[in-house]
Amino acid sequence: MTHVNSLTPSDITSAVDDIVENTKRAKDAALDAVKSARDTATEVAQQTRTFAAEQARAGAAWTTKQAKEAHHVAEDHPMGLALGAFALGLGLGFLISRNLAR
Repeated sequence: MTHVNSLTPSDITSAVDDIVENTKRAKDAALDAVKSARDTATEVAQQTRTFAAEQARAGAAWTTKQAKEAHHVAEDHPMGLALGAFALGLGLGFLISRNLAR
């Protein structure tokens, strides 16, 4: 181990230069990491926006299509729709009441 008293001015200058150089390299590495993270986050955000927009359009189209089909079925077979809804409600009500009775 080196004692502080045995250091010469050239040793101190060399050590300070090494510290400055290492600090500069660390700062550059940190800046590169931040830039890389920012670029990655920007890319992921853009992909997410694109995906969400595509899914929203697909969902809206599917929902509109299904609603139109259901509307036409209800117009063509109103009694069948009413009886089907009644039967579904009756079955679901029976299952719920059976679970609550336990």
